[in-house]
Amino acid sequence: MIGNYSKLVYRFGFILLFSLPSMALIQKFFSLMGILIYMLIVTLVVRLLLKFRAKIFSFVSKFYLTILAFIIIFGIACFAFVYPLETSGVLGRGSDRDEALNIAFWEFVQGRYPYFAVTHLGGKITPLPGSILLASPFILLGNSAYQNLFWLAIFLLLTSVYLKSHISAILMLMFLAVLSPAFQYEYISGGDLIANSIYILTAIFLQTKALSSNSFIAKFSTSIFTGITLASRSNFLTLLPLLFVLFWRSSGKRVALTYLSLSVLTLISIVMPFYLVLPNEFPPFFAGNKLSEINTSIPFASTGIILLTLLASVLLSLHLFKVSKSHLLPSCILYCAIVQAFPMVCGILLMSILKSQLDFSLLLHRYGLMFLFFDLWGLWPLLLVNSSSKSTLSL
Repeated sequence: MIGNYSKLVYRFGFILLFSLPSMALIQKFFSLMGILIYMLIVTLVVRLLLKFRAKIFSFVSKFYLTILAFIIIFGIACFAFVYPLETSGVLGRGSDRDEALNIAFWEFVQGRYPYFAVTHLGGKITPLPGSILLASPFILLGNSAYQNLFWLAIFLLLTSVYLKSHISAILMLMFLAVLSPAFQYEYISGGDLIANSIYILTAIFLQTKALSSNSFIAKFSTSIFTGITLASRSNFLTLLPLLFVLFWRSSGKRVALTYLSLSVLTLISIVMPFYLVLPNEFPPFFAGNKLSEINTSIPFASTGIILLTLLASVLLSLHLFKVSKSHLLPSCILYCAIVQAFPMVCGILLMSILKSQLDFSLLLHRYGLMFLFFDLWGLWPLLLVNSSSKSTLSL
């Protein structure tokens, strides 16, 4: 059981990690006062969900299919109508993350090195090859932006299994869609950060379950899939110490070492051929390193932050040895959120010091989404679960 003080700490942590990815967008249009109001709104909604939990669960349970149908229809319609306007620049400058994947894929198919290309905004191709590979089915269907629709459906399904409650899962999705401007903008702009975060989370969940089974095919295939997903963005490599301890605790040291090594070998085999072409200026490692912007004022700041992030990952992975097996997966997922958020928080603090005011601009391109889904899975079970069903964690 979790004490009242711990509940308050978890709730504060959830609200902070949930709000952080959207703070740059809100600061841009509404200043710091807007951020304060936004956090108060998120806090109020969490309080209302907790206070009226039983009634909310009862209502959603009664009208579940209607609510699900509305979410699907509204989500598809919103994307179909707004995405073309946003990506064409009618609603602003537009985003080129979807275009980057499209261009990289077709450059590769035509036998050219994909990382020489640039987008219409002049941006370099910064996703690692794993992102391009995972987006390829959707690019063949017409656009990499379509992958968000698919992976959000997977997220809802997998969250229902993870929480052992389809009601909690759909409430989580509605909470995210309504209260996260960063999620909303990434969705209508067709950026890949939503899909990227979800398939990393999916890989961790599936591999954890597979390694505890007796199926070699399940262990092998999920390990390969995890390797492909880790080859999507370099920041996810900092999760490796946590994954090793998670697999060790859940399946044994030998199994963990064998199959995580397979994941790492898969990652290397995907990334290395592209990296060796431009080892000194590989765009995903250099152009994609947003922390490097701080280096002009504080030399080697980005290197220091990356090393501290790795240290944080190792320390949190060691703490996983103290966590009970029933709480192991949720705790690991929460620690993944912390590790992904850590370098961004460090960057925000340094930027704020340099500018002598709070500055969240480092997250303006919605990179906070890379820890948002981990935050939801790590702390939602402690906040809102159906009292009539068993959850991953107990309040």
